[in-house]
Amino acid sequence: MTASRSNAASRRVAILVLLCRDYAALELTLASHMAYRPTGVEFILLQNCRGGYDAERTLAVARRYARLFPGVVRVVDDIPPGPPYRTIKKLLSQPAFAEIDLICKVDDDAFPIAGGWLDKMLATYDAAEKESGNELAYVTPLINNNNWGFPEVMRAMNLEREYFTNQARPHFVGAAGDGRCPMRIIPAEQIEIGTNGTIWGYPHIARWLHERTTLQPDAFIAATRDLEPCEVPSESRYSIGCILFRKGLWDKIDDGGQDDEHMMHMYCARHRLRIVCARSVPFVHIAYFTQREENRDIVDAARALYDGRLGHPFPISLYADRERDIEARLRWLEDHPPQATQGTLQASKRVSRAIYRRVRTLWK
Repeated sequence: MTASRSNAASRRVAILVLLCRDYAALELTLASHMAYRPTGVEFILLQNCRGGYDAERTLAVARRYARLFPGVVRVVDDIPPGPPYRTIKKLLSQPAFAEIDLICKVDDDAFPIAGGWLDKMLATYDAAEKESGNELAYVTPLINNNNWGFPEVMRAMNLEREYFTNQARPHFVGAAGDGRCPMRIIPAEQIEIGTNGTIWGYPHIARWLHERTTLQPDAFIAATRDLEPCEVPSESRYSIGCILFRKGLWDKIDDGGQDDEHMMHMYCARHRLRIVCARSVPFVHIAYFTQREENRDIVDAARALYDGRLGHPFPISLYADRERDIEARLRWLEDHPPQATQGTLQASKRVSRAIYRRVRTLWK
């Protein structure tokens, strides 16, 4: 699949993907982004954690795609890891970003499923900015696994009856220990779209939605193709998995805190800034952290579908199956013992080999 035509290059846009440890989702994310990449736009992959197999494997995935797409993908791994807001702020202050005007910040498990996505977001941004001037904060696509996007996607795809018949039940929203959004129970017929909303804490709901959107991309695309942009209510905190904004906004939201999403929400609410969704841009988000463990197999199912769909001449993943993935992890653990003595190292190797033999036996 070739890159989509785009006028984004003339707009001085950069796409920033924040990375940490979710290497399996990142492989799928980068494969999709490269299939639908806008011409002339650089992808900057910012590695924001180091140490441990998952972090180093994630960095290896980023470097692999940088080799596969020279001049398109650039890896940044020399900024000390820290809260995402701080590391992104350091990156955007570098001389390389002096000419960049617009930033599209994307999470490492969020990706488009059709071409022309950035051009549509830019067109939405231009129209909204022309209409409201400095009152525009950012533009977002229509993300399926998103507190606000969840009911929007259901409406677009006529899934509401199925959800309320088969999936809905009284449920918790909010988070224990979060003073900003205390946990409470809401009835089955209600959907919470704000902080830690309905879909956030329930992996089985996210799975149900992925099965009808991520794993049925043509249906998702068709249902959203003709949707008009709409406002996202700024009084509800929005999950910023993919946002297009002017670079200067990132500095403006700084209130000394560490939570970029909270700072963005408070700044937009305080200044009554608009948030606009380009609803004709269908976007996938694999998992909130609350969903990740239970729904890890969604990545495998999506990879099996998208490997052929995206049309790359190389496999999405470095390792073809889970057995080879486990082999690689065990080799890494053998080579990186935590301050082990020689005796402890040998014991660790014996345990690793025993685990591997057991896994193979179970699979057979």
